Formats: sequence, C-alpha cells, structure tokens
Amino acid sequence: APRQLEMGDRTAVPPYSYPKQRIVCQDMPAIVRASWLRGVSAMPNSFAHDCFLDELAVEAGVDPLSYRLRYLDQDGRAQELLQAVADKGQWQIGHRGSRGQPDEQGYLYGRGLSYARYIHSKFPGFGAAWSAWLLDLRVHAETGVIEVQQIHVGQDTGQMVNPAGVRHQIHGNVIQSLSRTLYEQVRFNAQGVVSAEWGAYPIVDFPRIPPIEVILMDRQ
Repeated sequence: APRQLEMGDRTAVPPYSYPKQRIVCQDMPAIVRASWLRGVSAMPNSFAHDCFLDELAVEAGVDPLSYRLRYLDQDGRAQELLQAVADKGQWQIGHRGSRGQPDEQGYLYGRGLSYARYIHSKFPGFGAAWSAWLLDLRVHAETGVIEVQQIHVGQDTGQMVNPAGVRHQIHGNVIQSLSRTLYEQVRFNAQGVVSAEWGAYPIVDFPRIPPIEVILMDRQ
C-alpha cells in the first residue's frame, strides 16, 4: 500500500536569497504504490523554484538571467556558473522568442535558463554540485509537438578525478531528463497500470537527441 515517507523536504529551500520566505513541507502518501526516481523530491522542488522565479522575472520586467544573478548574490559560484553557460550559449539580454507568431513552417521558437543546486541529507541538509542549463526549442503551433534543438549545460562539481567521466554522466542525465519530460508516461485506469510493457512506454530515441554542450567549471 502507498505509505508516507519524510523526504518531501529535499531541496525545499529555494537557492535564491529572497528577503522573506517560509518553508513548509507536508509529506503525504503517493496516490499509487511508487518507487523513487533518483533525487527524491529534489526534482519537483527545483522545478517549482525555477518556474516561480521565471514568473517573478516576467512580472518585474527583468531579463531571466539578470534576475537569477540578482538573487544568487550570496553564492558566487552559482553566479559564475550561470554566467559561463549564458556566455557559451550566447544569451542575449532582453531577447524574446516568437511571442505567438509562428514562422512559415508553423513553428514557434524560444529559449530558457534554469539553475539548481542539489541538497543532500536530512533537512536542512548540505549542498552538492551546482548545475545550470540553457535550452533552445521550437514548438509546432498546430500539433504542439516540442523539439529541443540545443542544450548547454554547466556543472560545478568541485574536484574532478576524471572530467571525461563527469561529462559522460551529464550527457546521460540530460538524455534521461529529456525523455522523462517529453515522452515517458505511465498510464492508469480503474484497475491499475495500463503501460504493462515497453511498447506502451515511449522513450526518447537517437534522432530526437539534440546537440548537448557541457561546460565544466575548473574547481580543482
């Protein structure tokens, strides 16, 4: 039977230095019996933090990169990582995407930034690696199909014994994240799981994997 575990607080504190914040965690049983993905609650919490910050940047009329840097003022390594990824990906301050106007082929274009730092152990925990992404995509206005065109991902892992191994690990992380976000889905009906075999569970394939550029910070 689904049961409650005290793990929803992982990475619950936002990485941004908001002047006023209150963190509340209410763990509850899963709707169906589940097993953990790696990262436990860190992924949904990080997703919520960064989506909310993008919304705040829009409301404030400030570029998303500048807004992130402003509220990472207590973490110089985070600022340097984000700036390195933005420079490598040629981020343009104030540049906007298609804004609802598809091109001749019916595509809308956009790009976005994200930042996260994983927090280990029991609340409040301690920080591990820093990560920042810059992603370019297009969406077909009629079908809604999303195509990721390029990803720049920056990582500050601290000391690296084998940088090539770190790069390979990040490639795997990116591919799995794309697959999970855009394609993978377990379907249910009143009796339970319907996706009972791999043919009913879509994953990303090689032609849909975009160019991935990894930026590793030299923090030996």
